[in-house]
Amino acid sequence: MENTKINKVSYNQVLLLIVLYRIMVGLTYMPAVNTTPANQDVWIATLLSIFYTILFNLPIIYLSNKFNKLNLLEITEKIMGKFLGKIIGVIYFITFLFSNIIFVGTLVEILNTALFPVTPTWFTTLIIMLTCAYISSRGLRNIGRLGEIIVPIVIFTIFLIIILGYKNYNIKELLPVFSDSTFGQINLGAINTSMKFFDILVLVMITPNLENKKDLNRIFVKSIVYSILIVVGCIIPTQMTVGIELAKHMNFPFLTFTRMIQIGEIQGFDLLYMICWIMGNTTKISGYLYFTTITLGEIANKKNQIFIIPISIIMFVLVTILKDSRSILGVPQPANTVISVVSITSIIVIPSVMLIVYFFRKKRLN
Repeated sequence: MENTKINKVSYNQVLLLIVLYRIMVGLTYMPAVNTTPANQDVWIATLLSIFYTILFNLPIIYLSNKFNKLNLLEITEKIMGKFLGKIIGVIYFITFLFSNIIFVGTLVEILNTALFPVTPTWFTTLIIMLTCAYISSRGLRNIGRLGEIIVPIVIFTIFLIIILGYKNYNIKELLPVFSDSTFGQINLGAINTSMKFFDILVLVMITPNLENKKDLNRIFVKSIVYSILIVVGCIIPTQMTVGIELAKHMNFPFLTFTRMIQIGEIQGFDLLYMICWIMGNTTKISGYLYFTTITLGEIANKKNQIFIIPISIIMFVLVTILKDSRSILGVPQPANTVISVVSITSIIVIPSVMLIVYFFRKKRLN
């Protein structure tokens, strides 16, 4: 449970946060390059995913508009009843927790690979969790304020790096357009990308805290469009620099792209990238940790603050065990399959069922 009056957030704060949460996946390991059609047309499929993302998220955004004074778990209890609502709440708690474990594990993996190769996993994870737990404990309003500072820096840095790398661009890597892809393959890739918009769950959780709840739809559409355009803006330069075939075999394509930039005697701008990337991921993990505790607080009917430390400890233990036993990015299966199942269930299946039940109980609920 939380005090929505204290944790009010503005239109700009929420929009910036959702955009940041969305683009950090692309900046980290750029999954689009390995998504169907997995050739020079991947950026087209990514652009097309804007349409499918809006389409697939209509049920949950419709319900959030109808019950804009309630967060996601409160909506499930109102529509499905207390018992089923609690069960669905547990599913969403697991979804948030699982997502955050993946985010932290990926952050640790890249930090250990690129910056701290001899640092133990447990130490890197501990520093991350301590930092994110502190930020999360400050509440949604302060997370929103942090986003107003961090997100413009991250976006500016991305565009600066893209501009600096212009000498390495080979337009032929984008050609020939549509020659190696069918219409069905491009649409399949767009659908695959659109089904992983976990951040819609965050937006619905934030809705009761919006200063003006009428901003919900604008934030929803603009966050999708802006974030996809930024991700495509990263895919195209990376593809033109390293080539799509090489990018498909890299764990961190955009990081590699930054290392290939040369301006005069200066070789590589990966440090600039890493600084903004760490800031962005820290903000994202802190936000997801906050909403993980909010979901647990709703289930247990307790204040979320008491769960921040326990959840952080659980994440620390699980990430340390996971990272010491296997690679998240180097061995994508079965993680990709689990992510797909979790995302389809939480974003499409459950909201669609809830929407059907709502129409049957509409008069009574209203």
